[in-house]
Amino acid sequence: MDHTTFANINALCLKATTLSKSARALEVVVQAHWVDCYDARIKIIAEDEPRLSATEARMAGLIEACSSLGWSQKELRNRIMIWRGYKEIKDAGGWVSLVFGGSGIYSICKYRIGFDDGLLQRLEKIRSSLEVATDTLHPTWRQLLDPVGAGKQQTYAGHPHDWVVNGDKDAIPLPTTYHQWDPDFSFQHLEQCVLDDCWQDQDPRGVCTGEPFICSECDQKQSYDPQLNKCTCFPILNSSNTNARMPVQVARCPRGKNNGLFARCPFERGAAVGEFIGLITKGVQGVDVMMGGQRDNQYQIYQGRMGNYTRFINHSCAPNAQFTKFVFCGIERILVVSKGIEAGMEITVDYSSSYWDKLEKVCLCGESCCRYQRENRQTDEPA
Repeated sequence: MDHTTFANINALCLKATTLSKSARALEVVVQAHWVDCYDARIKIIAEDEPRLSATEARMAGLIEACSSLGWSQKELRNRIMIWRGYKEIKDAGGWVSLVFGGSGIYSICKYRIGFDDGLLQRLEKIRSSLEVATDTLHPTWRQLLDPVGAGKQQTYAGHPHDWVVNGDKDAIPLPTTYHQWDPDFSFQHLEQCVLDDCWQDQDPRGVCTGEPFICSECDQKQSYDPQLNKCTCFPILNSSNTNARMPVQVARCPRGKNNGLFARCPFERGAAVGEFIGLITKGVQGVDVMMGGQRDNQYQIYQGRMGNYTRFINHSCAPNAQFTKFVFCGIERILVVSKGIEAGMEITVDYSSSYWDKLEKVCLCGESCCRYQRENRQTDEPA
């Protein structure tokens, strides 16, 4: 880092620091990069002037920076303390943790909130998770890194659930996690259920026809028009929320469970995690399906090759979510509803004895109350 290059970095930093709050993300990116350059400049000064002590080399770098920036030593030292926090967050969680850190990142770094409580270690663990989310939902975000020369093409392209988070390692393409069982596995992500041809465009989920549709739970009017809808039981079903991305990710699981679905934000008790979406069909045998409808008009929802993220929810004998049937605008929907889920937890449901009784598999939930461990399969009563 020679004198001229460092002077150019100082000019860029000064410009970014004086920008409005609308460019806050760019500002913290430049300031974190400035600390990297500042440290590199001090190293060069020490190499060029071996007679200088480490303290004297740092002072020389500080004086040079103050001359370019037009700030006093005290002012720059105070700023460096905050900016070094930005750099530590960037080094642990990647640039994405700065760009989407929000305005609160200033206070976190100024007062070192959480730095002594494992903040950086937690960021290291979720780094790839953050990059999967931002690359797939905000594919142009890396353009903010161009001014500091760190911009590059997105690492994770496609749908957010095309990638399986793998701890602190790089995320894995979803199909590859199933190739040992099905070399040709592929999965189509759906926003709503698809009717199989066997139904001839007659949706078997219909339970009533004709408006007005009144919710049986809150007794309010239901409508796909957000201006007319008064039912707030499960806002995810309203058309205005159809394309909303729920804060969940597919991730690798321990104990041989392959993939699972994990919450990235808390879900309060009673909140919908998502609708069980897939191919609405009938008469399918030998594969896992969700049964819906009444005894005289049953249908199946099959998620083998198409559906949404609810496909990846694992069983637990102590689940934190449950399946709930709910009628919206005359159509029966099957929802996954939270029992109280904290951020970072795996989302699980109870598949029930109707699922396990047909299998010789052993439950891998690991709960002390597990009903389907090998030694319990013959003696436990169904749930």
